[in-house]
Amino acid sequence: MAATRSTPAGSLRGMTAEHAVLGVLASTENGTGHGYDLARSFAPGSPLGNVLHLESGMIYHHVKKMEKLGWLRLISDGGRRPGRRTVAITDEGRSELRRWLAEPVQHTREVRLDFLVKLYLALRLEESTAKRLVTEQRVRLEDVREGLLHAPGQAQAVAPGFATLVRDLRAMQTEAANSWLAS
Repeated sequence: MAATRSTPAGSLRGMTAEHAVLGVLASTENGTGHGYDLARSFAPGSPLGNVLHLESGMIYHHVKKMEKLGWLRLISDGGRRPGRRTVAITDEGRSELRRWLAEPVQHTREVRLDFLVKLYLALRLEESTAKRLVTEQRVRLEDVREGLLHAPGQAQAVAPGFATLVRDLRAMQTEAANSWLAS
């Protein structure tokens, strides 16, 4: 059995692929799958693959990492198929997935990947989670937008007005993302 290690939630940022794999496994009837099943979920042209494309080699890399975290466990196939690794999501993995799905993303730039993966998985797993996620994401994006519009001015010695252009672009992107969520 893989040894688990305690990881604070903040240290798990940037693990969208791992959480996506957990979500794909959680959405199966028995919480299991093998590399080929997972690879199909992340293939170009698939709904999830259009947001996050993962090659088989990367999937196995993420699986090994999640085994060490205690989120997945390897299931023996009884020797019927050499080289075929079947994995199962653990209770700890399900708990981590629920925690991750409940958190809106913190920055507008994360909507394109992280939020879309969360939304896809939440819609597959539990519609009420998806609705709550969208509502909380809209609140978070409004906070981001307000913070951008009311941020103190930055030094503009090198390129006068550039900081304002960047701030305005970020505020408009955040407003557009929030409008999209409202539709």
